[in-house]
Amino acid sequence: MIIDVEWLLLLAAVAFAAGFVDTVAGGGGLITVPAFLFAGFAPAEALATNKCQAFAGTLTASTRFILSGHLRLRTLWPFALLAFISSLAGAWMLREVSNAAWLELAIPLLLLLAALYFGFAKLPESLAKQKPVFGFLAITGICLVGFYDGFFGPGAGSFFAILMVAVLGLAVRKATIYAKLFNTMTNVAALTVFATSDLVNWSAVLVMIPGQVFGAMVGTYAILGRGIVLVRPTVVAICILMAIKLASDVLFP
Repeated sequence: MIIDVEWLLLLAAVAFAAGFVDTVAGGGGLITVPAFLFAGFAPAEALATNKCQAFAGTLTASTRFILSGHLRLRTLWPFALLAFISSLAGAWMLREVSNAAWLELAIPLLLLLAALYFGFAKLPESLAKQKPVFGFLAITGICLVGFYDGFFGPGAGSFFAILMVAVLGLAVRKATIYAKLFNTMTNVAALTVFATSDLVNWSAVLVMIPGQVFGAMVGTYAILGRGIVLVRPTVVAICILMAIKLASDVLFP
């Protein structure tokens, strides 16, 4: 698929917004996936291309958090590796079913569910535990979210943050920082699967990576400060409208 210059410029701007949103709240894919679909990408192409550019934002955010001392790898790397392996399985599954007819209807449904979750999930601010313990529930959750991120993706960063709060008892800011590491691993895993497939539009990826990097850099300053409060309503509204449009295109061609 050949993309016009105007669309490439728009996708670069979308990547900046997504990198920022994903860093401070999670859910950057709820911006980029609808943008790809609106640009005319097939569902599987939109998801694969999304993973191949999203890694740049989460990797940038994770690196900055590591360098600033807010993220320590010594106790987290085994579980981050587990997320990586789970995402590999999800990405492989998507590649295998990329031509399935049901995917065209499943994508708007998943998009809608992710948007509703992203909009209404509540993250407590209190810190219940100083030292998180990764038990059975945490490990199971990491595997499930990792698989979901490899197969679909939008909202996975927020899912990881919720998991860190609900199961590990972390405060929301710390949970979001931890989530960036897991999200980076799942994105890189999906990248390794899709990089050798014919589902990725590399012209879109190349123009979007710088936007993701700069968006994530701005986002790290926001999350280490006070963050933002108006991102979620905007993202959710756009995503729901896009899901409705996609579903209507499939049901009423």
